[in-house]
Amino acid sequence: MSNADSTAVQSAPGSAPATPTTHWQIDRGSDGQVVVRGCNTPAPEPADWRDRLGWFIANTPGVAMVGAKRFTPDGHVFSFGEFVIHPKGFHHVGKGVDGKAYRFPEECDTIAGGVAVVNESVFDEVNGERILEQLGSLGMLGLGLAVRRAGHRVLAAPQAVVVDTFSPARNAGESEAFQNEFGFDWVAPDLDHVRKEHAGQGLVWNAFFHAGQMPFEKYDQRGAMHWDSYEKAPVYRQRADHLAKLVAQYTLPPQGAGGEVVDIGSGDGLFTHLFAMQGCRSIGLDPEPEGIAGAERMCGQQHYPPPLTAPQFHVGMGDAMSYDDNSIGCAVMLDVIEHLGNPIGVLNEAARVLKPGGHLICVTPSWQYKAWSDPVYHGFEFNVEELNRIINTANGMHVIQNGQIGGVYRDIIAIAQKSA
Repeated sequence: MSNADSTAVQSAPGSAPATPTTHWQIDRGSDGQVVVRGCNTPAPEPADWRDRLGWFIANTPGVAMVGAKRFTPDGHVFSFGEFVIHPKGFHHVGKGVDGKAYRFPEECDTIAGGVAVVNESVFDEVNGERILEQLGSLGMLGLGLAVRRAGHRVLAAPQAVVVDTFSPARNAGESEAFQNEFGFDWVAPDLDHVRKEHAGQGLVWNAFFHAGQMPFEKYDQRGAMHWDSYEKAPVYRQRADHLAKLVAQYTLPPQGAGGEVVDIGSGDGLFTHLFAMQGCRSIGLDPEPEGIAGAERMCGQQHYPPPLTAPQFHVGMGDAMSYDDNSIGCAVMLDVIEHLGNPIGVLNEAARVLKPGGHLICVTPSWQYKAWSDPVYHGFEFNVEELNRIINTANGMHVIQNGQIGGVYRDIIAIAQKSA
């Protein structure tokens, strides 16, 4: 993107001329507010969009940056603000849903593209022009996080809309500049590190994700729920058998990198058992002692005739596994990632223990607007793009195939391989 093909920004009456960067136009008005707009972003609607977005800065306590709702050309939501300091890492809020969705302002981490209005004194406080210039295509995303870091709030508001599908790409130079500015990877921050290094700052603002570890009493309350479902529900049994065969396909020779599989978040052990019945040397790992106790009890009642071997179980955390580097052929996360407070930590650890050429198989419910597969225990859900993005950020991992399970389920599957 260059200034030669940029769309000019019209300054408000009495304002300074619009200032271009490589990617952004900066327009200082006479109203104490600054408009930041992508160089190729068309004019927002309605005509008084600047006043509509600026109203929130003048009338909402703490708000210093407001972004317009962004649409695709066919009228779907492209973005209603962005999250970065989030278990899913960087993602566009609401991407792909019907354009009527998101009718009320919502707080977000930042704005990544389109057009945004910023309180001028805050813009200068965070040295906004420097951030926009140094971070390039990540400039507006970084500006919003800088506003957050300084203790102010960021909103996305539907009172102004724009057709704009800009999404920052992973560029080595810009990503390094971002890392130097904020101390973490913009695509998938290690949230444990962010919470420690930025404690007490405005970046760690969302109590839903950062107030403490999500409680999980599922196996205290429901016992061997997966075993019960497997026995009594044919549709569930069909799904479970399909996933067990899929895991065996990417674990056992010739396609797998060895016969061992670690079931991260194994719960009551049903799937660890099913992997063993497929001929895998299966290990179940779960942080909940109640889950491991139930798994050992249930598997102790099963028969594993040679050459099958009974699964092993360990109480442990997926982000601190006791296995050696490059020692496991396949790692599996079935209905797990949507519970994690810091998924990239677990994904990086899975990448560490996998053998070169080994596989990670992740299955999780697909995100739906204002809907949850399990509103009690799921902290968040992914779409395919978001799931692939965070897995591809893990060390040496690359998604090689996606799939889905439909019918009464809406599971998405990502199969990734560690570089040889």
